[in-house]
Amino acid sequence: MAYKPGDVISNRYRILERLGSGAHGVVYRARDLETRGELALKFLGEGKGLDPELSRRMEREAVAMARLRGTSAVYVHGIATAQDGMLYVAMEMLYGKDFEAYLAEAEAVGGRIKAARLLEVLRPVTSTLEQAHRQGIIHRDLKPSNVFIVDPAKGGGVRLLDFGLAKLLDAGTLTSEGMIAGTPSYIAPEAWRGTSKVLDHRIDVYALGVMVFRALSGRLPPPSGNLLEICEWATSGERPSLHALRTSVPRAIDVWIYKALAISPDERFPSISAALSALEAILVTRPVSPF
Repeated sequence: MAYKPGDVISNRYRILERLGSGAHGVVYRARDLETRGELALKFLGEGKGLDPELSRRMEREAVAMARLRGTSAVYVHGIATAQDGMLYVAMEMLYGKDFEAYLAEAEAVGGRIKAARLLEVLRPVTSTLEQAHRQGIIHRDLKPSNVFIVDPAKGGGVRLLDFGLAKLLDAGTLTSEGMIAGTPSYIAPEAWRGTSKVLDHRIDVYALGVMVFRALSGRLPPPSGNLLEICEWATSGERPSLHALRTSVPRAIDVWIYKALAISPDERFPSISAALSALEAILVTRPVSPF
């Protein structure tokens, strides 16, 4: 069911407003009547609160984020069931904009994100993913809209959102064979083949490569088209040149893109931290000595 401002959840959280909704979740801004602080409540979408599979996915998301406390993953206060049976996660309230909106603002006036700023955003994201991977957690839906830039007036920083598709390697899988989870342009070739049992942290490395290409060039690497065309490109297509689209970026960026977006996971960077280190080596401008 939908909630309205003033509704109280679990005798503790007063709904202030509806913030938005996604494929399976609805998020509200609420006030904790005990601490008086604001937080976000994420519910399964209307009418889905008792769906066993979606409930397990939400529980898995909460577990994944709870394991990553102390990183840049959004902070989870807890998971509970409302008085009407709707499952929800109570998490920190974020103020600012997601990275997709951040990029779109610059692109609307003909600009592109600076390499240094991109690295500032990616460092906490990749650090969080590295910790997640060590714990057997794969994000599976890394993309700019799941990276949040916190308003400097609210403390600043970066948060990694939405572990709803996360795969916990020690907890089996919730995706049936033949099913594909994720956002099409960011889905790795091996995921397109629908064999979820073989997926590992390198699908997040692939998604990072797509995100870097999109951020620096203003477009996605796959050609625009339908799902079949995107799938064919991911599994067999030629990777485009990022340098050709933005000549101010060193030519070596193309080598990085080809490796991050390699069709075979064995040919990609072995870890998310290795991918970031290689990217920094290309994009960081070293001071030139006057001597």
